[in-house]
Amino acid sequence: MSTSRSRTPALVTIGRRGHEHACRAAQAMPGTELFVLAARLQEPAPAGVPLHPLDPPLGKHIAALLANHDPVVFFAALGMVVRLIAPHLRDKRQDPAVIAVDATARYVIPVVSGHQGGANRRARELARILGAEAIITTASDRLGTLPVDILGADRGWRVEADPATLNRVAGDVVNDEPVALVQECGDRRCLEEFAPLPGNIHHLASWKEADPDYFRALLWISRRPLPAALKAKWPTNRVDYRPPPGQGNPLAVGIGCDRDTPAASIRTALEEVLTAHFLSLADVVVLATIDLKADEPGLLALGHLLDRPWRHFPAASLATVTVPNPSATVMRHVGTPSVAEAAALLAAAGTAGDAGGGSARLAVEKWSHRDREGKNLTIAVAFVDTDTSRGDDPPHLPTPKSEIRA
Repeated sequence: MSTSRSRTPALVTIGRRGHEHACRAAQAMPGTELFVLAARLQEPAPAGVPLHPLDPPLGKHIAALLANHDPVVFFAALGMVVRLIAPHLRDKRQDPAVIAVDATARYVIPVVSGHQGGANRRARELARILGAEAIITTASDRLGTLPVDILGADRGWRVEADPATLNRVAGDVVNDEPVALVQECGDRRCLEEFAPLPGNIHHLASWKEADPDYFRALLWISRRPLPAALKAKWPTNRVDYRPPPGQGNPLAVGIGCDRDTPAASIRTALEEVLTAHFLSLADVVVLATIDLKADEPGLLALGHLLDRPWRHFPAASLATVTVPNPSATVMRHVGTPSVAEAAALLAAAGTAGDAGGGSARLAVEKWSHRDREGKNLTIAVAFVDTDTSRGDDPPHLPTPKSEIRA
């Protein structure tokens, strides 16, 4: 897949009606740039939206638009868009998402990179903005089944399989052939999005249950090295998914905060830091802080909202933990150079059965945040050690607790 998906969206218009629809869309799409043929440049763009005139003919600008923007949305007839972009297309792993919107803004049509490039998703978003209908033709999207080639991509999963295997296994999935799926780690919400799974997808506890005489393909989600026995059993028709380290593992969260920091601010910050590191609130099993904060209302409320237990450590215990970001200021105020990092490490080690804390490791180093009221807080996240790379057949991931919302 392309590594340039962070490029800014471009909306390209060639007529007055298209320009009106594009302006409406641009207001709801942050970072969007508007491009319009100079001969048609009469109407202004919405405030804050860059407007670029294009000298005709439009065709001479297509290469630059595709190279510098993603998605590229043309408010023009589908046939015209196809003719314009065809000479510049390479393959679906590199091309940006290209979308066509008809003159009445009734239909939003992904043209290329609908699946891997995200054009289908962006088309649905744009259709909601315009009150239009997204015309999706990708089989897995239409059937609501697993997208084999991009499963977990939005959560940082790396797909390991050659293009021929991906196409073959994707065909098995959409054609209702029996396919085995084994998830050893990674964000469990990835599969929950497709619940209930299609009848031909069998979610197994171990790859050892996947009989190649019955199943046509195996989807294996794991971070550990490929076992020789698995490779021998499934030499082909196997797609491996590699989630980021720690995703799906139990987590301990250490928190330090100013007095009277609201629970809502703490939760918002916690969700932000977990999302930024491809981690899930569903995997948090314990919260931790210094014992001076045992009666902190915001922290108590957070534990109640999340239905997670608190562990409170005295400053003397926290001060014994080696951390990457000690603070002399924190030491001066509470008697330990670290609260968030040290508490996360001690809680993780204790949860894993190592009260000494030596085996615990941080998933996220100290992360500082100030809320709208000026309250400061710090968060650190540590892995509770359940390293699946050391065993040949790790336990199946349990069903997570439901997240309790405020």
